[in-house]
Amino acid sequence: MNNFRRNLIFISMLFANPVLIAAEFETPEQAINSYITAVSTGSGTHIKKAYSDDATIKFYDREGRYWEYSMSAFAEAVDTGKDWDAEINITALRVTDNAASATVEFTWGDSQEHGYVDYLNLIKSDGYWKISGKVAQYVSRNN
Repeated sequence: MNNFRRNLIFISMLFANPVLIAAEFETPEQAINSYITAVSTGSGTHIKKAYSDDATIKFYDREGRYWEYSMSAFAEAVDTGKDWDAEINITALRVTDNAASATVEFTWGDSQEHGYVDYLNLIKSDGYWKISGKVAQYVSRNN
């Protein structure tokens, strides 16, 4: 098999399975922005890029129900392919060498009455940043 054909097969295998392409985030913001892209576009692939394999996701929804996910289960739940018309902002970020903590706030609805506050923990491992855990709470923004 010539080199061109072998390279073409390798490249097509990479694009057929995007998880094989490792995300290497050099800053906590890059990992957080991958998470924001994931939830705003319904992309499970971006969850897998942003989170460490052993990350846990725990939150309370609008009805006060408690949810707990592994990273892979959360990626599957997010993977809808649907855009979410929410305003999403990183409202706080603290970084100390190889560890970080961030707050991400979501707001949506006709009168911006709905929201989530996410608290993310991040760790730098093998030189790159990943989200190691998330806890979140739904908040009503009605005054």
